[in-house]
Amino acid sequence: MNTMLETITELSNRYGSDPSFVIAGGGNTSCKDRKTMWIKPSGTSLATITPSQFLPMSRQKLDGMFLAKYPAEAHAREQIVKQLTQDAVMPGHAGRPSVEAPMHNSFEQRYVVHTHPALVNGMTCAKNGEAV
Repeated sequence: MNTMLETITELSNRYGSDPSFVIAGGGNTSCKDRKTMWIKPSGTSLATITPSQFLPMSRQKLDGMFLAKYPAEAHAREQIVKQLTQDAVMPGHAGRPSVEAPMHNSFEQRYVVHTHPALVNGMTCAKNGEAV
């Protein structure tokens, strides 16, 4: 586990420090084994995160989120997803896991690095982004 956290920290710091990949702390990283996923908490910068800052989460609880029943109303659904994500954080650890934790958990790869590049965000968030 220690080696995994060192590896994901190195990847986080490398991509978080390069403005062509990410703006400020944007983006997210994680690593996992069969039972636990460690993810960068919201509000933590990729460029400066340390191994001890990654939040350990129960993969079983994260998997269960895909089986849960959710209300049709968007705000109520969002509140439930946030709570279930927080509930997956292992006891004794503080921090708010990324809302992207369930997506990270669904990938089979041990390490997940995704960034929010300014050019891509600009195009996808633009009024006519789809046409571009």
